[in-house]
Amino acid sequence: MSKRLRQMLSARLAKPRRVFVTPGDDEFGAWCREMPGTAVDLVISAKALHELIAEPGLPLADLDAVEGYAQQQFAHYFGAAAQRFAIAPWQLGEARGASALHGLDLAAMRAQADAAQVRLAAVRPAWAAWLAALPASTCSGSGRAVWHEGDVAVIIQLDHGRVAGLQSRRLHNLADLGAEAPLAIGTPDSDLAPQPGPATPQPDFLPRLARSPLAWPLAATGALVLATAAWSAIESHRALDVAQAARNRVAALRSAAEPKPAARRAEPAENRSANEARTLLAMAWEPLLTRVETAGADAKTIAWLGMDASAGRGELRLEGLTPDKLLALQLAEQLGTTPGWSQVVLSRFSMAETGLVGQRFEINARVAAGGGS
Repeated sequence: MSKRLRQMLSARLAKPRRVFVTPGDDEFGAWCREMPGTAVDLVISAKALHELIAEPGLPLADLDAVEGYAQQQFAHYFGAAAQRFAIAPWQLGEARGASALHGLDLAAMRAQADAAQVRLAAVRPAWAAWLAALPASTCSGSGRAVWHEGDVAVIIQLDHGRVAGLQSRRLHNLADLGAEAPLAIGTPDSDLAPQPGPATPQPDFLPRLARSPLAWPLAATGALVLATAAWSAIESHRALDVAQAARNRVAALRSAAEPKPAARRAEPAENRSANEARTLLAMAWEPLLTRVETAGADAKTIAWLGMDASAGRGELRLEGLTPDKLLALQLAEQLGTTPGWSQVVLSRFSMAETGLVGQRFEINARVAAGGGS
């Protein structure tokens, strides 16, 4: 398995680490180079953000509508420069808003992460990460929560846990907030580990379609297949080494006897096992897993349970759960259009076992060595 593929799988399975980034700070690129094969939650400084909260009652049905409205509002206030802003909309009950990233280059940060095989799990405003880390008793109350960075503050007005207002403003010192004491004050040194409690806004600057729910289960099953293949290869090579050593000893004793029939029968089996393991390791897993993930990206209710592969026969079996048979059929049809894939069929569909929700299905396919594109 190549170093790049090992790092990619490691990044997919790694627990994200939180890294705070602020304008003028180029430490993220260095962090990526030092931490290849990891995952990161980027926490964005308030100094790099503009904030907006929509007026109540606006007909904004989903995040796409909130994002479109926010783009119009930012363009009105900031002109042509707003076209370069990355927008992170959020919606929580009747409250809707968006953050605009203007002081950092999101594309450059993504490129730095990709170059080092670092998975960007989320790119969130610092105030949102901090709000989710507050104790439930605090973020379910009423009053102001203040995220403070030097001369910039984000003031979050809470009404029994509901976000009723959000404002970014210049603030020379906390005394400028007035006599009313805030519910909580956060800084870049605050603990940003999420806490159980009421839901809080979760704006994220990563494209929503890029965060497929299939990524983790597919990476896990892929890693399991590779680990099994690697172990089989080790055991097979060990068996071959033992057999070779035995033959060398026989040669050293100048035995004229023919090898035992059992030994002759065992060697082809060992070779077949080793060849199968080597073929599995040589398969192009990255495009194969990516294709399965992409094909199922729209079927967000599908939960993957496992994957089996036989490289020698070019066979692949996918197993998952779905609430609707039609979704599994559509997924099989999409995979059937992939170059290098053939005989893609929904081979099994049944009620899930006790403890699992939905209906269990299996998709069988024949896959060329390249895994499709």
